[in-house]
Amino acid sequence: MSDMEKATISVRELQQNLKKVLARVERGQVVEVTRRRRAVARLSPLHDAAPDAWPDLQARTREVFGTRRLVSGGVTAVLDGRGDR
Repeated sequence: MSDMEKATISVRELQQNLKKVLARVERGQVVEVTRRRRAVARLSPLHDAAPDAWPDLQARTREVFGTRRLVSGGVTAVLDGRGDR
């Protein structure tokens, strides 16, 4: 079954597999929940199934820091601050 098809599960299955079912819904699948073989609820995604595009992190870094060269010094500062332990 593809993610875009409608699936039907019982209330008990939903309780036992909530995380997995919600992951399927987040990917775009509509899930119908049944109690005693009668549909009682429908879970569907709130937003489009397509994830937002990743931002251009290099462009954002240039925008924030300009052309400065960034030096990694955080680890050294932490280790120096700890002293001899």
